[in-house]
Amino acid sequence: MKKGVVLFLFLLIGVSLVCAANNEANHMKLLAVQELDGEYKGSEADLFLELNDGSGRVFLETFPLTKIDTQVSTRFAKEIACSYFNLNCKKDDFIFTIKSGANIIGGPSAGGAIAVLATVSLLEIDYDEKVAITGTINSGGIIGPVGGVKEKLEAAAENSLEKVLIAKGSSMQKVGNNTTFDLIEYGRENLSLEVIEVADLNEAVYYFTGKELKKNDVSIEVSESYQGIMQELMDVLCGRASDLIDNLELTVEESINLEDKQKKSKLAAEQEDYYSAASFCFGANIQAKELSYSKVDEDRLFVSLKVLEKKVSVLEENLKEKEMETISDLQTMMIVKERLNEVKEWIVKFSGEENKSYALAYAEERYFSALSWMSFFSMEGKELIFDEDVLRDSCLKKIAESEELYQYVDVLFGGYVDHVKKSVDGAKKSLQEEEYGLCLIKASQGKAEANAFMSSIGLGEETIKGFLESKMISVKKVMAENTAEGMFPILGYSYYQYANSLAEEDPRSALLYLDYALELSDLGIYFEEEKIFSFENSFDLNISNKEWIKLGEGVLIGLLLAWVIVLGKKLLIRKKK
Repeated sequence: MKKGVVLFLFLLIGVSLVCAANNEANHMKLLAVQELDGEYKGSEADLFLELNDGSGRVFLETFPLTKIDTQVSTRFAKEIACSYFNLNCKKDDFIFTIKSGANIIGGPSAGGAIAVLATVSLLEIDYDEKVAITGTINSGGIIGPVGGVKEKLEAAAENSLEKVLIAKGSSMQKVGNNTTFDLIEYGRENLSLEVIEVADLNEAVYYFTGKELKKNDVSIEVSESYQGIMQELMDVLCGRASDLIDNLELTVEESINLEDKQKKSKLAAEQEDYYSAASFCFGANIQAKELSYSKVDEDRLFVSLKVLEKKVSVLEENLKEKEMETISDLQTMMIVKERLNEVKEWIVKFSGEENKSYALAYAEERYFSALSWMSFFSMEGKELIFDEDVLRDSCLKKIAESEELYQYVDVLFGGYVDHVKKSVDGAKKSLQEEEYGLCLIKASQGKAEANAFMSSIGLGEETIKGFLESKMISVKKVMAENTAEGMFPILGYSYYQYANSLAEEDPRSALLYLDYALELSDLGIYFEEEKIFSFENSFDLNISNKEWIKLGEGVLIGLLLAWVIVLGKKLLIRKKK
């Protein structure tokens, strides 16, 4: 009996030793900038990650404190890594430590490094500590651009790093009005440093480890239900445009302008891009309605405005009765609420508008668009949990992400991103009013606008098209993964198609809509799947191969210790005899 107890104790000791050995912190170099006398200088810091048994919590210590709190980006980067590679992150607590010799501007610029370190630590993959990455981590695992890259490269060279990964499309930095600065060439010629552009987390992990963890499958399975509903929506909006235009007496210029929108709509429809076709018709409707209202007196405009107010109230009541079960339901709720919110904003400022015809025309057509989008509540998909607490929590997370990115961009390029602050403030207002669907879309838009601003810096006419093509592939990957999981992103796909239609004539607007598409294509990360109880699931221990290996190693060490003790005891007895 005593021998059994002793053996058991040694087995416990062995398992404990193995677990302790596996809790050693992994390390990676961070590249940052510090502000000295109003100027930015490259700096390095050390990032450590220790995994302990836990429940997926994230802890962060920084020495000294960063200028911008990095807690949000740390938590988000960890969540992205877990979701992107489908890792089980609920069995470990993540303890991150950032140590720097000076105050650094942190925030989201460390997101890419945090996501990489979380991935290699969880999978226990060997990685090259002579490699560093500077870039944000965005929805879908896409690496985003950051500021101060030239200074960071100089810091990397000073600290004997050999390779630095930066965001796709960010190697050409604008200097002055007409010149560009090639960071890849600068790193090679001046710093003996290899600078590589990467599009996503999969590429980044590859350059650290030599292992490609995901296949680059970019085939989107477009929902037939989505296509059918969007085609009907297009038919309604474009039919409305024809009716409005037929009842107008137009000048030659007005006729050409409206015909151009109708031609673009027809071309998009022929390519089965029904969202873009509907959008062009929406623009034609506003113009036609404005021309119609310009011919009536102001009293009649006020009567039409009052009728519109009643219609909005009725639609809002109908919206309250809609239940959300799928990502499609959530996105439908978001887009309808956003459009209704715009209608109400235009109704409020109608009296102060000089061009009341346009104000009423826009408000009415936006209402009609909201009404048309209600059709998407009929789409099917994977059922997720959308109760009030979950929605509020997702809204808080999205606001935190967008506000942090806004603050980071504002620190580096203050005064140019007021439009981002407006979106973030709008999301906060919606949160206070418990309008969580509206909060999510506004926070997503704010984050997308900040990222699009960062992405466009340094992009000239000769580089923006190549960057757009790369970004489209990355966004397409995100959508492909979501559709494969039964979560077709109706908003993300719609904006993706619209970006395609704008790419040739207006590439910078196309870039913005691609960022909208990205943020609105990966919302599933904030919501858990609705679980259906089954007898088999109730006994699922969910123990990974890695954990079985650890357990086996511990048992072997415990047996070895017990054997050594027993053998030593026998030898001692013989010696005494």
